[in-house]
Amino acid sequence: MKLALAISLLLICAGCVTTDDKGNPIGKSTLETDLVVDSYGRIVGRPTRLVPPDMIIINGDKPTEREIRLLGVEGLPEKEAPNTYAECQEWMARFLAAEDEIFIKPSLDSRLEARVIFGLVYLRAYDEETQRPVPNGYVLVNMAMLSKGLVRIRNLNEIEDSRLRTAMQEAETKAKREKLGIWARSP
Repeated sequence: MKLALAISLLLICAGCVTTDDKGNPIGKSTLETDLVVDSYGRIVGRPTRLVPPDMIIINGDKPTEREIRLLGVEGLPEKEAPNTYAECQEWMARFLAAEDEIFIKPSLDSRLEARVIFGLVYLRAYDEETQRPVPNGYVLVNMAMLSKGLVRIRNLNEIEDSRLRTAMQEAETKAKREKLGIWARSP
């Protein structure tokens, strides 16, 4: 029984430790001194400032500080869509602000030494009932915000995966049909 419990806990926590491209665990102090890329080619960063609707500053006031822009999507400024902007602020505060790590898959033409990087941003996925991380589970922020109408498609050609482009187009179409966010009568 104890062995089964120990194995269960180990399996639950598997995938909860982020490793760099050499398989070494990534600690918080590492993020402050080095721009870390994990074994999946994603930048690992700590969100330090959220700039609605489509920008995240990671590793603020450190040598590794970067401005992350959501790849393929854009939001509307506050004066054009005040309700959606406020909803976007709330969403970002709820889902991004508390994270110790976010994962950014940079666009193919991004240079890691650049101050501004366009990318797909991922958060760890959590089980709704237990609030534990889902092993190897991630939420694509770009898609989540698009499906809520918080952002719109800017240029899907920036995204190399054709299945992801199709899914993003479908998410925007659904948000339009349901009149969510920027697609509402009073955005």
